[in-house]
Amino acid sequence: MHHEGNEQLDFSRLRARLREKPRTKVGQVRQAWPDIKALFAAGHSLKDIWIWLNEIGIEIGYARLSHYVGQLRRREEAAKSLVVGQQALDDGAGLPRPDLPALEIAGAVEQQQPGQMVGQNDPLANIIERERRRPGFDYNSEPDIRKLI
Repeated sequence: MHHEGNEQLDFSRLRARLREKPRTKVGQVRQAWPDIKALFAAGHSLKDIWIWLNEIGIEIGYARLSHYVGQLRRREEAAKSLVVGQQALDDGAGLPRPDLPALEIAGAVEQQQPGQMVGQNDPLANIIERERRRPGFDYNSEPDIRKLI
C-alpha cells in the first residue's frame, strides 16, 4: 500500500498491533514477560503462572515455558552485564577512562558482544577463565636446576 504524496507515517496503526497476540509461542511469552516477572517477584510459582497463561489463551507446555523463561532471564542478565561492563569502561561521558590501558578496554568490549551468551556451551567457562588468569605463583614440582639461583 503505497500512498502517493502522503509524507506522514501512521504509527498509530503500528502501535495498535502491540496489543495483538504474537503468532509464535516464544513471542507470546515475550509479550507477557513483564507480567511474568512481576508475578515471580510477588512470589508466585512457575507452575501457577503456567496455569494462568494457559487460562488467558497462551497454550504452552510447562517444559517449554520453563525453557523460554530461562532464556529470557539469561538474555536480561547478559544485557545487564553488558551495560555494567560498558559503564566500567568509560568515564561517564562515554569516553574511555584514562586509567585503563586501551588494550584492556578493547579486550573487555570484544568479550561482551550483545546477544552473545557468555559461556553458552560451557557452564564452567568463566571459572576456567578466572583460574587461567589468576595472578601469583605457579608451583613446579620438578624445577630445572640450571634455572635455580
